[in-house]
Amino acid sequence: MTMGLQMDYIPYRGAAPALADLVGGQIPAMMVDLAAGNSFIKAGKVRALAVANATRLPKLPDVPTFAELGIKGVEAAMLVGIVAPAGTPVAVINTPAVKQKLIDFGVEPVGRTPQQYSELLHSEIGRWHKLIKQQNISLD
Repeated sequence: MTMGLQMDYIPYRGAAPALADLVGGQIPAMMVDLAAGNSFIKAGKVRALAVANATRLPKLPDVPTFAELGIKGVEAAMLVGIVAPAGTPVAVINTPAVKQKLIDFGVEPVGRTPQQYSELLHSEIGRWHKLIKQQNISLD
């Protein structure tokens, strides 16, 4: 690992019970997506230490990236896709109101076309498959 840090994976049935355990002191830290953790951060119940993004998040401008903290290679974005029937015009897909709702929810929109989203998915699949093989990760 880049940091020499050993963390154990604890399976939870979603972010809400994990965040409850974090707030309650049962676990010391966790990785969470902004959509799930933002209300806890805003309420001061948890403190965001770093974002696993290439750049700082607009919703958390004072929280550094892992790279800014000197920890390279920690990037893990939650991918959320919105799908529509094939052939739906791009103008319909990219309405400003939908984009703003995503931002308000804590999702940072990337890609403006179905092709760009497809390319992103293929890139992420390749990146994560490589890591899984390198770390010899398997489902038990």
